[in-house]
Amino acid sequence: MGWLGGGPPVVDFEAVIDTDGVTWQAFTDDDGVLVIDTDADVEVFVNRAVVGGYVYPAWVDDYGRLIIELD
Repeated sequence: MGWLGGGPPVVDFEAVIDTDGVTWQAFTDDDGVLVIDTDADVEVFVNRAVVGGYVYPAWVDDYGRLIIELD
């Protein structure tokens, strides 16, 4: 089953939360790849995202895109 209208909906998110509960400021680049806003060289395992002040389950797919479960 594919997405009607060209793909999944675009969601503005404020931050991502890793498996240790640490909140990271983040954004997506022009290709939709998640970028963690830090100068440190870190590996982050995302399992939640903050959208509109609410926390939702989330993960990063094999292409580096953030997937957020809004349901």
